[in-house]
Amino acid sequence: MVTTALIIAAGAGARLQGVTGSIPKSLFKIAGVPIIKRIIMTAKKAGIERFVIITGYAADQFHDLLDHDDQVTDCIDWVHNDQWQLPNGVSTLAARPFIDGPFALLMADHLFEEQTLAQLLETPIAHDECILAIDRKIETVYDLDDATKVYDQEGRVIHINKTLDNYNAIDTGMFLCTSALFDALESSLTEDGCSLSDGMQSLARRGKMRTFDIGTGFWQDVDTPDMLSHAEKTLLRRLRKPTDGWVSRYLNRSISTRLSRFLVRTPLTPNHVTLITFITGLLGAWYVADGTYWSVLTGAFFFQLSSILDGCDGEVAKLTFRESTYGSWLDTITDNLTYVAFFAAIVWAHGHLVDTTLIWSIGIGSVSMVTASILVMYYYLLRTGAGGSLVRYNVAFEEHAARPQASLIARTLNVLRMMSKRDFFTMLLLCFATLDLLSWMFWMIGLGGFSMAIAVFISTGRLLSQDREARQTEHTIMESEAAGGA
Repeated sequence: MVTTALIIAAGAGARLQGVTGSIPKSLFKIAGVPIIKRIIMTAKKAGIERFVIITGYAADQFHDLLDHDDQVTDCIDWVHNDQWQLPNGVSTLAARPFIDGPFALLMADHLFEEQTLAQLLETPIAHDECILAIDRKIETVYDLDDATKVYDQEGRVIHINKTLDNYNAIDTGMFLCTSALFDALESSLTEDGCSLSDGMQSLARRGKMRTFDIGTGFWQDVDTPDMLSHAEKTLLRRLRKPTDGWVSRYLNRSISTRLSRFLVRTPLTPNHVTLITFITGLLGAWYVADGTYWSVLTGAFFFQLSSILDGCDGEVAKLTFRESTYGSWLDTITDNLTYVAFFAAIVWAHGHLVDTTLIWSIGIGSVSMVTASILVMYYYLLRTGAGGSLVRYNVAFEEHAARPQASLIARTLNVLRMMSKRDFFTMLLLCFATLDLLSWMFWMIGLGGFSMAIAVFISTGRLLSQDREARQTEHTIMESEAAGGA
């Protein structure tokens, strides 16, 4: 697979200077991270190991920022283009002595997602051709007038230009290239320089410019203040997870992403946000334990607030490329400690109000069952090597229940699991607290705790069995391939 990328970062970005001032636009921050670093980190996640970066305007500012950044400094080779005022093809040619073999060509102001680039990097390419990643979703392209248009026919570029009237795709600014690009640019070079589009058009005339459709993939050019704002809003929208519960999908994420947009501009790390969330949840438990109406309502409000904040640590980590196994475990453990503390506070408050052996037995038993089910889920994570995130557990659970041969019990357990998600039960508890229904809160966590525990106990064994079967199948396939190769 291709592991080298060339990034053109030589221009001044004149149309954004009203916002960026003297800072090159690719150093301007989107969601707390400079654009060029966001591009580098996304490309690293896609498999790129070495970056050749062409600088021109304000080159020293690039060095000041990236040469001291531990996340990227060890993978960059710098190339300076003194003629950066000329079209971008000249900057591309400046990198020729530093690149050997196929490479990805990326723009310093085009955002994209790792899956799209990863698929492009795995695309087979001949030694005398290049591949352009195109977007056929023309109606979804922001600021279409500014986009570079492409006329594609049977997987090859026929025409490429910003002024095309007849086009069926848009240039995304991502390329998979060989030395054929440098040859095409040199053949197009004049005293006024040459543009990338000139080189691409030269290759297209010889049938050597293929296309790669990004499908549903995301990309965004950042060339104007409006594009800058749109790009950040899009990044925030894409933080939503397919495993989000109902309340999270329609309420919590709308709030948490707005909070995260602010948090990425502060010195707070994702782990700091996790600890703030933890403290907020424990504060909720402390208030609820008092048992009076306003204390219970205040505690339920803090518990709901902690549910919203629980989305922020992951969002900040993803936006700033600070995801880690340690952070996942810290998030999962503190979340579950919060659940146990809050449920115990409800049992304590209602138990002292009613004070019967039955109530205390149900309450203590429910909290104990919830604690045990949490430990079982941890066991699953450790056995499957899923790290500290419960996302894999939830996905496996849903996939098991969605199979055509899944039993009614499996489907019922999946419904119970959905109802046991934090966003759902925190909102329901807040509603009960508002209506002064402490007893309902007790019975909800009492019966709900037992139900959730049963669902986890029954399903985890099946999920572990499926995981073992998948590993055995993978091992058998690898042994067969090794034997065939021998």
